[in-house]
Order: sequence, then C-alpha cells, then structure tokens
Amino acid sequence: MDGGSADDARGPVENLMSLITQQNARLREAQVRMGRLRGKGKAADERVTVEVDQFGALVDLKIDPRAMRMGSETLGEAILSAAEQGVRDVKAQVDEMVQPLIAELAGTNQRIGAAPAEAEFADQHLDDVLAALRDVRHDLRL
Repeated sequence: MDGGSADDARGPVENLMSLITQQNARLREAQVRMGRLRGKGKAADERVTVEVDQFGALVDLKIDPRAMRMGSETLGEAILSAAEQGVRDVKAQVDEMVQPLIAELAGTNQRIGAAPAEAEFADQHLDDVLAALRDVRHDLRL
C-alpha cells in the first residue's frame, strides 16, 4: 500500500554510501598529506637542526660551524637528540591529522540514523577504514 517504502529505504543507504565515499576520499587525501610530512628537531642550542620524513629517516642535517667544537661524541648525541625530536614532531602531525578522521568515522552510525542492517554495513566499512588508518600509521612506523 505504501509505494514510497522502497524510496524511503534507499535514502539511508544512499546517505551511508555518500558518507563512506567522502570518508574514503578524506582518507586518501590524508595519506597523500602524510607522505609529505616533515618533522623538525633542534639540539645543542639550535646548533644542530634536522628534518626527518614521515618514516623518521633523516632528510636534512644542518650543523652550525660552532657545533664542531663540541667533540664527536657530544655532536653525535646532539644529532640523535634532534632526530628524536623530529620523529616526535612527525608523530604529533600524524596524530593531529588522523584524530578528526577517527572521530568522524566513529560517529558515522549516529549521524545517519541507520537501521540495524545498515548499521552492520556501516560497521564493516568503518572497520575497513579504521584498518586502513592503522596500516598507514604502521607504514609510517608510528
């Protein structure tokens, strides 16, 4: 008797699919941005500065000529300390980028008002997207 029931059922599913598509696009965008991340670290009164990539690999090292008077062991410790700061900086940037995505994904079911079958569908996709985020963090060694 109710001819609109098929259309009514399609609305939430289409909303869910739209949300998943948008979230996947944001995840891909975040992955691209993560690939460009650089962390910075300084040590020895800023006489040693480093830049690390998203994996923590050293991509730039600057040593002020005054730092050469520190001795090789002290200079080595300063480089390591600056590199550790760079890695912490990259990790903080990743966390800042990923936390809003995780919060958005966690709220997907509440926003769409999904029926039980749709909620199960959303949960599966949410699990897939969260797994992808975990993979990104693992790939970045964070």
